[in-house]
Amino acid sequence: MRLLEQKPYLGGRARSFLDLTTGSVVDNGQHIFMGCYHSTIRFLSTIGTLDRVRFQERLTVHFLDRDGRVSHLQCPDLPSPWHVLLGVLRSESLTFREKLEVLRLGMALRETNEAKRGPKGLSVREWLTRLGQSKRLQRNFWDLLCIAAMNEDPEIANAALFERVLRRALFTSPADSRLGIARVGLSEVYVDAAADFIRAKGGRVECGRGVSGLLVSEGQCRGVLLSTGEQIEAESVVSAVACFQLAGLLPGDLLRREPFVAALILLRPAPIISINLWFDRPITDLDFAGLRGATMQWLFNKGKISEQSDGYVSLVLSGAYRHIATSKEELLATALREFGDFFPEARQARLLHSLVIKERFATFSPTCEAEALRPATRTPIRGLFLAGDWTATGLPATIEGAVQSGYAAAHAVLENQGI
Repeated sequence: MRLLEQKPYLGGRARSFLDLTTGSVVDNGQHIFMGCYHSTIRFLSTIGTLDRVRFQERLTVHFLDRDGRVSHLQCPDLPSPWHVLLGVLRSESLTFREKLEVLRLGMALRETNEAKRGPKGLSVREWLTRLGQSKRLQRNFWDLLCIAAMNEDPEIANAALFERVLRRALFTSPADSRLGIARVGLSEVYVDAAADFIRAKGGRVECGRGVSGLLVSEGQCRGVLLSTGEQIEAESVVSAVACFQLAGLLPGDLLRREPFVAALILLRPAPIISINLWFDRPITDLDFAGLRGATMQWLFNKGKISEQSDGYVSLVLSGAYRHIATSKEELLATALREFGDFFPEARQARLLHSLVIKERFATFSPTCEAEALRPATRTPIRGLFLAGDWTATGLPATIEGAVQSGYAAAHAVLENQGI
């Protein structure tokens, strides 16, 4: 096995690096794990790094309002779905009417099954409204969950995908509902250990090896062409590049005649912006929290989570179409202003350092139209297989989707070789 990576490092859109100014390990984007990430847990167990992710004992989510009020969703240790339903009933973040609305949605999920879903062709907004979820509840609760899980505005995000996420995450078991956050940088969680695992099994990991094209003839992929002009022949090729890059690797005539290529052209990217702030003192004791009524949607207390600089926090803006062209200076000013609204004590703290990270192609946009375009692992080209969170995993763009696609590609290759 040979793993070829164009960049001088592995990890792609989920890696970490050292910030030279502060000495902190910074993720290029915040990622949350869940107990329902069974494939990811299996993968991390295989490479020996599962202990680097800290899972909650039970699902707990904090929400912040600009008036300084902190509310919680804390689920007790009860069988599903009662752990979520009782957690909702005890939450001070919802009115009595809103609690009844959430219970109504929860019961609707329990009454249907995976094969008999209702929201096909609907956006998340349309689906939630049909299920009697009020505008205020959607704005203060469901929208924050949707944007975190889907990286897309509820107005256009695919309801069928969101329902699947809710079903697996909230209404399967208490263990599946737990959230997990890496205690170290993402590269330490799976990148470095995965590369070591490949080498230990006799494989080769080659960074700085850009692929400029796939060698396709007579309907079969026979290898890859490197940017240096070198050709590497292979019986099977797994492409794990983003959908926005794969089209450029295929022969032009193939782009015109193969329907599966439509996904590579029509799938739209969705951006994420992360704003990292280092203050001269700790600002909050919360690990992470949803921010209601703000441009920035989620706060992560990186200093506490990863035991780094005490005053290190990260603010995340997903589905950031309207802000991706905004200057980093303006984004920083907005983040500081909003952070001060939620935590007035931050206005007295001194900002030591900041780092704004824009991931323009962070994920694909999970619209209703996009779901039909996502290709399977096997392609019409013999010997060419696809992996990536954008393939037809049945999930939005998550670590779990990426890992599932990797397992699917590996199984397909082995089956193709009669193993």
